[in-house]
Amino acid sequence: MHHLTFTLVLAETALGWAGVSLGPAGIRYATLFHRAEATARRELELAGASDQADDRAAEIVARLLAYARGDAATLDDYPFDLPQGPPLHRKVWAALRAVPYGQTRSYGWLTKHVGEPPGAARAVGAAVGANPIPLWLPCHRIVASTGELHGFGGGLAMKRQLLELEGALPKSLLPA
Repeated sequence: MHHLTFTLVLAETALGWAGVSLGPAGIRYATLFHRAEATARRELELAGASDQADDRAAEIVARLLAYARGDAATLDDYPFDLPQGPPLHRKVWAALRAVPYGQTRSYGWLTKHVGEPPGAARAVGAAVGANPIPLWLPCHRIVASTGELHGFGGGLAMKRQLLELEGALPKSLLPA
């Protein structure tokens, strides 16, 4: 039996440590930003990634560094390789790329976009919450129909920070 190997790629960015588990066809799993390298590393190891040479690692690191600096759309076109999951989840995950950098869409919009009835919005929201490739499949761009920020694996403060970075929300005018 052939066993897939996944490369662990980590980068220290302006927003913290982030990385991916990289398989032959693209990104299989990604982290959000973490304060500690060990936290990001452990998350990727649990996803089956290990340290090994990969010619694509430098590009991944460069894209993460650029994204954290606020360079537009540096992650949006990198190949991904969705893990197994319920068909609705996989359809929703892939559809997240339809939301452009610097913009947001509602859960209702996403539900309609993937061809589900309005009553499926909760299931679509659950799929968004289970996104295995955050940042690269931009689940942070999905907001409530009122524009409010709802559930996010990295917390609402990080969701707001990412949307501000992308220009989808005005920067918070908080004292430094």
